[in-house]
Amino acid sequence: MIKKYEACLLFKSEELEYKVALEEVKKRLTAFDVSDLVENSLGERALEYPIKKQLRGRYEIIEFKMDSNNLKELEGQLKLIKNLLRYMILVKLNKKINVKKVKRRNFREFRDNRDIKEKEPSVSNTDVKIDVKTDGKID
Repeated sequence: MIKKYEACLLFKSEELEYKVALEEVKKRLTAFDVSDLVENSLGERALEYPIKKQLRGRYEIIEFKMDSNNLKELEGQLKLIKNLLRYMILVKLNKKINVKKVKRRNFREFRDNRDIKEKEPSVSNTDVKIDVKTDGKID
């Protein structure tokens, strides 16, 4: 069954390594008879934590249609690309969001609800009473 996928790819930040790895990804995608290939570069960004000793990386989003039976094989091929730090492949759904059903919350309403919860009394250790006659044992 042919499905629409979206792949988020993270490459090493060096320009030459990035271009070579991106071309390798495209070559492997075309080997699986991918159609409607659309790519979108998100540019270079700092990483939250080092990945394979890299502090920066280049993000690329690629949308494509492919037979779902080939997905495992494609993931196996992507793991072999040296300068590809991380990847994530998602099934892209074409569902429209009904705005009327979505509740929009005001930040003030959220803040007021949070303040109410903080003001509620909590159980403290001073409220617990132990009967000395029973040595603290509860029947």
